[in-house]
Amino acid sequence: MTLESVKAEFEMEFENQWEAEVILKSLEPEIASAPSQRSSTHFKQVNNILKMEIDAADVTSLRAAINSYLRWIRLSYDVLKLK
Repeated sequence: MTLESVKAEFEMEFENQWEAEVILKSLEPEIASAPSQRSSTHFKQVNNILKMEIDAADVTSLRAAINSYLRWIRLSYDVLKLK
């Protein structure tokens, strides 16, 4: 059984809108130069919530994209909290 494509959606809630904006800004270089042609990622910010949607050609590329973006988000958040 072969799937045509797979999709994942995440919502991350931050303490305030400013934190969500900073995290999204920090991801812009990664979003602009997607790590793979096998997946695409879209972000949307609604107040203090960051929504991430990943479309991928297969489960392997979906897992790789999820791991990459969640790692970058975590890194950005940790740096933000260093203040």
